[in-house]
Amino acid sequence: MIITGDDVNDHKPSAEGINKFIDKFGLEKNHVLMVGDSPADIKAAKAAGVKIASVLWDSYAKEKVLQLKSDFVFLSVEELRIFLENNI
Repeated sequence: MIITGDDVNDHKPSAEGINKFIDKFGLEKNHVLMVGDSPADIKAAKAAGVKIASVLWDSYAKEKVLQLKSDFVFLSVEELRIFLENNI
């Protein structure tokens, strides 16, 4: 499922897009991990009550993202890959 800005009334940092995904698949929030690279991604994940993994290998707002205290931070695709393999 892909949710774009055209699929929601309230854009990030609103949690609407994340909640649509959770509702569509009947997921429990404690089993959801949002992956993003922006401050709006972190704010949306926190508003939705899900964990956030910030991927910073090409983030335009790296310092701001770090200030917002994500649940997980990855500086390379390889770091994220290893994390996912070990936790899914």
